[in-house]
This record gives sequence, structure tokens and C-alpha cells, in this order.
Amino acid sequence: MASSKKGGDGFTGKTGRTVVYLLNGKLVKREIGYSTKPPTELQKAGFQITSITSKFLSPFKEVIDLGYKLEAKNTGKTPYNHATSNIRLNAITGTYPEQRIDYPNVLLTKGNKPLTEGLSINAVEDGLLFSWDPAVSDSGRRWNDQAIMVAYIPSMRELFYLLNGARRTEGSDILNIPRFKDTVVIETYISFIAASHKSVSNSVYTGQVIWEGL
Repeated sequence: MASSKKGGDGFTGKTGRTVVYLLNGKLVKREIGYSTKPPTELQKAGFQITSITSKFLSPFKEVIDLGYKLEAKNTGKTPYNHATSNIRLNAITGTYPEQRIDYPNVLLTKGNKPLTEGLSINAVEDGLLFSWDPAVSDSGRRWNDQAIMVAYIPSMRELFYLLNGARRTEGSDILNIPRFKDTVVIETYISFIAASHKSVSNSVYTGQVIWEGL
């Protein structure tokens, strides 16, 4: 199937593997297809980064949609596009073929709301207890900001999250996590979003938790 449009010197467009286009006022015709050359190490590293990023972000859709909504506004790109770019640039460590996610540098939400101080996390009977400094300020910390709490288990690719957690002034909230047969390592994050959803903070990595099995 071909698609074309009238150019100044003739038709431009694509037919099968042939592309016709204008370049510096001249009509250029070339064939497209797959390269028969083996990929370079740099290309292999890029392919691996793409695969790692896509695999990692696949369970995070709802978190990313909310966390990058403001970042993506009026950019012509989706929240997922922005999250992907951030992960690729800032949260991949190691060298090919041993590249992997650098969990402390992952940003699950991105915005200009001030970061919260006094953050801590502890394993309790029903899940993970996130705690924070409940103080408000004129700089953008509001009493009714809500916590976004996220817990990810890499070994199981399981994600637990709460997008509308406790208000800032409550100072803590529990993210419920079930007990598993085996002990697992959990990567945890928290951020705060305005009640109006018109501003959000960058997420903060709150550390690794060892979650004891049954």
C-alpha cells in the first residue's frame, strides 16, 4: 500500500520498501529495510536498556499516569514517554550485558512540589509503615497533600501502591502487603500530590525492606 502527497517536483511518499522525499529541493528515492550488519556493542547496550526499561515499567502504568501527568502536559508526549526517558537517562547502571535498574535513582513521580523531610519506613504486621514530617509550609507543602506510596518486589515483579494515601498532617500511613511463602526484598518509594492534583513532588526512594516470609 502506498501513501503519497504532491511535492514541488513530483509525488513524495512510500511504496513498499521505497521512499520518495524532497531533500534540498531535489526528489530523492531510496529503499528501506533491515540492516544485514551485526549490531555493535553500543547498539546492543541500547537494545538492552530499552528491554530493561519496558519490562520494569510495565506494572507501573497507573502510578506513572498520575506521577508524570503534569510533566507530560502540553508536550505532545505521554506520561509513559517521560518516565521511560527518565529511567533510561538516570536509573540504569552497569555495563552491557550486565545492565540493570538502579532502584534508588528511579523517579516514579516528577514535579515541583517540595520534597518532604523526616521520611522513614518500617515493616509492621500488616505491611509497610511510611512515616514523614507532617509540617506544612508556605513553600508548597499543604496540609491536605496526599501520600503516594509504592512498594515493588523485583524477584516477583509484584507491585503494591496507594495513590491516595494519608494527608500530610497525619504523618504516617500503612501500605498493606500480603505475606508470601518466602522472604522477599522490597524497593520502596513515596511522594506527595496536591489534593487538586495540580502539583506533585518528585518521588523519593525510601529504601529496601526485607519482608519476612510465612
